[in-house]
Amino acid sequence: MTGLLIVLLATGSTGAWQSYTNTNFISGMVGTDSVMYLATNGGVVVLDILPEPLLRRTFVNSDGLPTNRCLCIGRDETGNLWVGTDGGGLAVIEPDSGLVRQYRPNDLALRIRTLTWDGDRLLCGSDQGLYVIETRGTPLDFDDDSIARFTMARVPELLSDQILCVAALDEYWVGTNRGVVAVDRGFTSWAPYRQPFGDSVRAVALWHDSLLLATERGLAIRESTGFRKVVGFSQPTAVYELAVSGPRIYLATQAGLYEGDGADSSRFSVILNEDTRALHFADALWVGCGGNELYGSGLRYAFSGQSWNSYYNNCIWSAAISDCAIRSTGDIYLCHYGSAISWVNPEGQVSVMWSVLPKPVQVRVDSKGQIWLAHFDSNGGLAAYNPADGTWQKVQWGALSSWNIIDAFGLDQYDTKWVFNGGGTVVAVDSAYQQTVFEVAGLPPPPGGLYEIAFDSRSRVWMGSLVGLVMIDYGGTLHDRSDDTDTVLSSGLPSAEVRSVAVDGQDRVWVATPQGAAMWNGSSFQVFTTANSAILANNVYRVRVDASDRVWLLTEAGLSIYDQVARNWTSFTPQNSGLIANLQGFVGFYSAMALSDDLGLALIGTQRGLSVYNYSAAPETTANHLRVYPNPCILGVHSGVVIDGLPYDATSVGVRTIDGRPVAELRVEAARHQAVWRPQNKASGLYLLVVNTPRGVRVERVALVSP
Repeated sequence: MTGLLIVLLATGSTGAWQSYTNTNFISGMVGTDSVMYLATNGGVVVLDILPEPLLRRTFVNSDGLPTNRCLCIGRDETGNLWVGTDGGGLAVIEPDSGLVRQYRPNDLALRIRTLTWDGDRLLCGSDQGLYVIETRGTPLDFDDDSIARFTMARVPELLSDQILCVAALDEYWVGTNRGVVAVDRGFTSWAPYRQPFGDSVRAVALWHDSLLLATERGLAIRESTGFRKVVGFSQPTAVYELAVSGPRIYLATQAGLYEGDGADSSRFSVILNEDTRALHFADALWVGCGGNELYGSGLRYAFSGQSWNSYYNNCIWSAAISDCAIRSTGDIYLCHYGSAISWVNPEGQVSVMWSVLPKPVQVRVDSKGQIWLAHFDSNGGLAAYNPADGTWQKVQWGALSSWNIIDAFGLDQYDTKWVFNGGGTVVAVDSAYQQTVFEVAGLPPPPGGLYEIAFDSRSRVWMGSLVGLVMIDYGGTLHDRSDDTDTVLSSGLPSAEVRSVAVDGQDRVWVATPQGAAMWNGSSFQVFTTANSAILANNVYRVRVDASDRVWLLTEAGLSIYDQVARNWTSFTPQNSGLIANLQGFVGFYSAMALSDDLGLALIGTQRGLSVYNYSAAPETTANHLRVYPNPCILGVHSGVVIDGLPYDATSVGVRTIDGRPVAELRVEAARHQAVWRPQNKASGLYLLVVNTPRGVRVERVALVSP
């Protein structure tokens, strides 16, 4: 990697990106009698609630949200949504137009945990104090707003900079992790109440002209001598909302939803045993639930005097993705670390599937469109789903066997399934379900699985492991073991752990390791790190190669694409694209990747959802815009020739000598309307490029020149 290296940083446009998240962990709700807006761990959901709940749309990072993890939500007087996020500050959504903007990111804390409107004034609570925004009657004109920030350094009576709630009553009541503060609307008089009933005051409400507050110890009411306990918890319990509707008081906690109609504990009872986070009152009482952060508990709602109903937003089953695959039809399949499987159809509608075997963790699609799942369980093995008729088949190695624990998985061009199992054995299962066992010495099973197997054009199998890159050569005779060889390559690798493997059009093997990427050229490894290339990070989780021989490397910092022909790098991060951000600092956040050369789609699985990148090019209806470059191609300097701008129906591109003798047949990358010729050991001279379509043939010339 020398002077020919070019680094490209992708633009900030997110139009080519789309995100699929889980929106059933709900932190905040606001709305009207007919429409409800939800702040969730997976974005903002707009939900019609009359005559019955119906998902209208979801706003996520690829729509402009600074992050998908939303903590609170409110509406201004004109109906705009103001969303406090965890890591992206404050976002503003115009529901009718769908426009999403980040509010003055340099002027607010990045974590906004609570917000309250008081006319044209917005009060925001953060871990860095209380922000007061004066919108001056123009909520969408951010430039004329004034922002005041109150901290303990400025106002010691504030008690803490960690603001947990704000209530706009006759005066403002500001809850903190050290008590509550009453402050007049001019912010001149501050009256602190340290530990009124517990430490963290997370919610404040007015009931019959009396002030109620909720802490980790329970519910208290303000009286002339201080705060009196109304409901006490047997142990500290997280409180998320306190609301009054008519004569009734509602307290949403991690342990359940309390309802009462008087200021003593005997008038209260738990009416919903769920982790309840948010409340909304319309024709029914709506309750937003938390639950498990990865998949959430959704919504509960009940009409007066009736039992509870459940509603779950239409979204992927879990936020965490262990593997992903895409069919030529555009159907996407996601594994979620051994639970349900999410299926996203080409229209973006999501369904949930359940495998016939436990703990599916890896997924591949065979040439017939069947979905193959590898399971990480002693009662697992392999399972195949046929979308055409909805049937399942399974392949297992006995009952409760370590061989059913699949540590590495791959599907070759012959639809042979290759697995490395918990017994330390490689098994090939061909399309007729005949099996061949390979035992490679010294291969310890990786403890968490999810390693990968790839294949070259010479019937060689390449597998990632903890001890290097494993090669098995079965000589093109899968069931004849007499001519088999195997080896483990580790010398020259940046790390002995090889997580992911891919093979390019020249049968060079690309690997992802925790300390860099590497390419095996047949005799040695060429290493790619941040020290000698433009890769985003050395910690690489997945590698893929597309039909144009571009190498896609998924790192802890984002996606890096190396174009071997142009010898340049393009990088995508959450800052310059619609890639989901790792704002919580998870290890292994970017966890899965799949490419479709036909559709021009890249799937990026993360611990907080799926990012889909559409890299297809606009189709050419004719060959009038055909481009061939570099031309001339200087052998030893240029690494290949690109035939770009192919018509939409191009079926193949052939390379011929000037007198018509075949030299190569090139694969057409349909989504990008191009093909790549990598001339190796070819003589200098003129060559013909023959583009075939059902409508005819177009011929171009390219010159190869020795330096």
